[in-house]
Amino acid sequence: MTTKINFDIPRSLRECPPEVYYNQKGVDGKPLFKGVHFIKRIVLNRASVSFRLEDQPREEDAGENRTYELTTSYRNNHFIYSKPPQAITKDINDPKRFRGVGGFGRDRAQDVLGWETMIYDVLEFDSPLDEDAFKTLHNETDEHVPAFQNTKSTYVKSIVNAVHSGVIKDDDDAIMTHLKRICRRRPDWHTSILSTVRKEHISRIKTMKAWNTNSATEYAKEMNLPYGGDKNKNVTELGYVRKKTSNKNTFWDAMVTASKAGFAKVGIYTWVDEPNPSTLANKRQEIVDQFEKMEEDFQKWISWYIDMDIAEVRERGEGRFPVELRGFLPQDTQRDADNNGHAVETGIIN
Repeated sequence: MTTKINFDIPRSLRECPPEVYYNQKGVDGKPLFKGVHFIKRIVLNRASVSFRLEDQPREEDAGENRTYELTTSYRNNHFIYSKPPQAITKDINDPKRFRGVGGFGRDRAQDVLGWETMIYDVLEFDSPLDEDAFKTLHNETDEHVPAFQNTKSTYVKSIVNAVHSGVIKDDDDAIMTHLKRICRRRPDWHTSILSTVRKEHISRIKTMKAWNTNSATEYAKEMNLPYGGDKNKNVTELGYVRKKTSNKNTFWDAMVTASKAGFAKVGIYTWVDEPNPSTLANKRQEIVDQFEKMEEDFQKWISWYIDMDIAEVRERGEGRFPVELRGFLPQDTQRDADNNGHAVETGIIN
């Protein structure tokens, strides 16, 4: 069941003049929405506007809470005329349709409420870069109630998307310049955001693959590897695909999983942060050494705990330690002419 809502455009223009909102300045005194042009404010059937997932600037897992609170706001306050409407632009692939560029959470809340129509601001952009920046920047302002400011994860996603779509160059200076534009309220985040992008998403070295938890989990599904302990129901093996940060988190989670399964073996698959072809082998060896030390430390603890000579603990426990390093995710993507142009590394590296 849908509900057709009547909107008062003259009141909206009076209480939230677009010439004020779209010409506001950032904390640095420069135009906040550079390259953004307001065309008109209109009421449309919501079916003519597409809020595509690929245009969503926020991290995908941040939606449900926003939807709930926005739905509550709409029920209690209806449309708040002192705030700007959602932003849309013409769909170049279909002149009869529009694409949403701001207000994804509000669109989902309107779905929940069954609203048939909505009031929108139609915008044009000087460049794809200006449009990309606007998608993130408009969340910096208190433009609706309740407003949810961008998280650090949102900025990471924005930078990764901007590089992958080609609107900014894949170098540190270009990334920092874009961050200064889209993340003005938290300059103290810039360095850590760049570090996260380089460690977990886009390697500085073009022939090196960077991994993060989400991409590694997707790879595990594709390759039929265990992840999350026993989360992959398509395999009988237990295991984790995760970044090796310390023995502490790896050991505890794996041992708990093993104990629940009668101390079955639990495999660990991992990768190297910020991989470099000249140091990749050494970094992997360091991780191998850390795993060996983890078992050694466990043997020392058992020796003390049951008051048994360490040599006997090692002999009796040989081959029984349930946590195993099974291999590394492929990271060297350089083409190998001796292998018909395939990447140097494919599949799990043992």
